[in-house]
Amino acid sequence: MRITTGYVLVVALALGLVMTLFSVRDQLNVASDLFTWADQQTTDRPLSSYQPITVTYQKERLELYDGLRRNDLTPSALPPKIEQAFIAIEDRRFYQHDGYDITGILRAFTENQTGDSKGQGGSTITQQLARMTYLSTEKTYTRKIKEILISISLEQKYSKKELLTAYVNQAYFANNIYGIELAATSYLGKHATDLNWAEVSYLAAIPNNPSLYDPLRFPKNTSKRQQRILNALEQTRDISSKSRKQPVQVTFRKPLIRYPDYIDASVSEAIRHTASVQNISSSEAKQYLHQHGAVIETYLDPAEQTRAKQAIQQLPSPIEGAYVGIDGRSRGVTALVGNKSTLPGQLNRAVQSYRQPGSTLKPLLVYGPYLEKTKKTLTSRLDGSPVCFDGYCPQNSSNRILGRVTIADAIAYSYNTPALRAFAVSFNEGLKTIRPFRFSHWTDEDNSYNSALGGLKYGVSPLELTNAYTTFVNDGLYSPSSMIRTITTDQGTLYRHSLQTDRIWSSRTNQLLRKGLHNVMTYGTGRLGYDTRPAYIGGKTGTTNDNKDMWFVGMKDQHVGGIWLGADLPRAFPVEANSTLQVKTWAEILR
Repeated sequence: MRITTGYVLVVALALGLVMTLFSVRDQLNVASDLFTWADQQTTDRPLSSYQPITVTYQKERLELYDGLRRNDLTPSALPPKIEQAFIAIEDRRFYQHDGYDITGILRAFTENQTGDSKGQGGSTITQQLARMTYLSTEKTYTRKIKEILISISLEQKYSKKELLTAYVNQAYFANNIYGIELAATSYLGKHATDLNWAEVSYLAAIPNNPSLYDPLRFPKNTSKRQQRILNALEQTRDISSKSRKQPVQVTFRKPLIRYPDYIDASVSEAIRHTASVQNISSSEAKQYLHQHGAVIETYLDPAEQTRAKQAIQQLPSPIEGAYVGIDGRSRGVTALVGNKSTLPGQLNRAVQSYRQPGSTLKPLLVYGPYLEKTKKTLTSRLDGSPVCFDGYCPQNSSNRILGRVTIADAIAYSYNTPALRAFAVSFNEGLKTIRPFRFSHWTDEDNSYNSALGGLKYGVSPLELTNAYTTFVNDGLYSPSSMIRTITTDQGTLYRHSLQTDRIWSSRTNQLLRKGLHNVMTYGTGRLGYDTRPAYIGGKTGTTNDNKDMWFVGMKDQHVGGIWLGADLPRAFPVEANSTLQVKTWAEILR
């Protein structure tokens, strides 16, 4: 019996040992996988690649980080005061540890067990950098383990000075301020290299909790933490009492981005091109541009952009507006305004709002295909009497009853009934003609008679419509426009805007349309925008039912400008529509 029991115990011990060995092996495999994962993270996304995306126009350069400005310091230019202040308050053993401080972690773990939330971090500067660059801000132990592993990998690949510089460049200083250099210029009107001890410690107080230590909202909190930092610094530095008491003069200078509408839209376009070229998602494309030092060269014309912004800002409340300018030769977007705000990240109606285009669609969908198919001229006549097709029975402005009218007058006065009759003749040709313009929200429901007068289900954006009108200044040839000339990275040229033309209609038809659109300006609905200076001027107005949308797309020589006025929640603007406010605003921009 004893022998049997002994055998059982031996077998049990053996099985236990085998299971333990398998468990240890599994744990070692997991640990190995985690270290490999951390190394792969820092290899695929090196710190040096976390640089701003640079947008250029003419001779100007603008550096952006996540759509906001960030002025980075280099390791060689990191001021000693800044280095010492952040180490004193955030990570005293920064130069001794290998990325993590076990003492700090144990202290944080102990304190977290006594409370209801995981609020104590115990993170080194390297761990905070790992979290900012590679991880989320969730407070879990799993994230903490990943954070430590990435920190170890970072310490193996970068010098301490490089890590600290990356940290102060990426740190958030409240009020949309990233990085110590931009914080210094925004809050104190100085460069980081010119800060004294009081100013350095004041700014170093903010990143620990930007909401609590916001110097604009809670300056007392900021000053209180500033004194803690000065106390910490005194243990290693000889700081005079005069430095401690030196006042900090905070006068906030908002870090403005000039031309935010255009800059936002051009970066978004760059992300789309990158996603397409690299066959990756939009979020990955944005990351790619940051990683590879992307430089986006744009077609922006600051003078036109400024005039357009001012014109949109001067619109009476509650009217909003959007404007797009395009150079017809290069198809480069020279101006793009989508709101009255001067801040980035706002609703950009030039590219994000889709509205029914009204009569501005007639030259593209109706008269171009009709003239092409029938070989008629502008003096040819159309029946303007009341008409219905598939239950669609439009009326003319002021319910005017027409007889036979010339095509020239039908275009100039934007009559509806003759346009619908023309569309009935060239219906299939019109739907075929509209395809190359790639109106992104065109639906199967839009393949109907309602579309003849611009009554689309969702509509078009101001950029799309203005883009289509470049056909008229290019002999009937269409090529998509772009805000971007080139996108270059450390890998070379990623994208270059090139002309990929489709012939929409013949030169003859295009010349007839240009004459018809010129008549709009000389005696038709666009006459308040007429200008004798350019060799050619033409355009087309458009209003939707109840005057909820006011459009005008016009041409001066080779330049095309399109404008939309209205409200985000559609409402009638009869007075403004009858006075063709959109035409007058367009003329002011292109004066």
